[in-house]
Amino acid sequence: MKINLQELRDGESILEFTESLASLDMSSESASFTSDIPVRLKIYKHDNEIIVWGSATVEVTEECSRCLATFDRKFVVQFEVFSDKMGAQKGKEEREAEGETFSVPHDGKSLELGPCVREAILLSLPIRPLCREDCKGLCPVCGKDLNAGTCDCRKVEPDARWSILERLKKEKEK
Repeated sequence: MKINLQELRDGESILEFTESLASLDMSSESASFTSDIPVRLKIYKHDNEIIVWGSATVEVTEECSRCLATFDRKFVVQFEVFSDKMGAQKGKEEREAEGETFSVPHDGKSLELGPCVREAILLSLPIRPLCREDCKGLCPVCGKDLNAGTCDCRKVEPDARWSILERLKKEKEK
């Protein structure tokens, strides 16, 4: 996703386009991306300094970490990029420490934003996706999806050898 800087005028510009999954190398073990990604960029250019505020709309199919059901989700990722001409990256650490701002050098002709967009999207994916906040998961005995209803399993009694620990726990709570 290269932005031609020579076509941009000083001041503010808006760019909107759709980026393909292949060009962003959007492969993830935890999610399957279902469509190309619309991207909207607000670019502020002044001499060799460029600030980009962007958003990308992402559609994914994920597997719930509790009940293992697949579900579709659509969300918007916000990101910010600061760019200076190569060799003029002064203050990079301070800008990146302020938040989720990427610092990327440019050569005066073009600015490559693909890796920044890809990283922002992948970082926004949850580690343990849930189909819904109150997902009940699977029965530990029979494996039935407890969101669909209760099961008729006989609950397994804890091993008697652990009963002393249970008693200590109850005494501590008192």
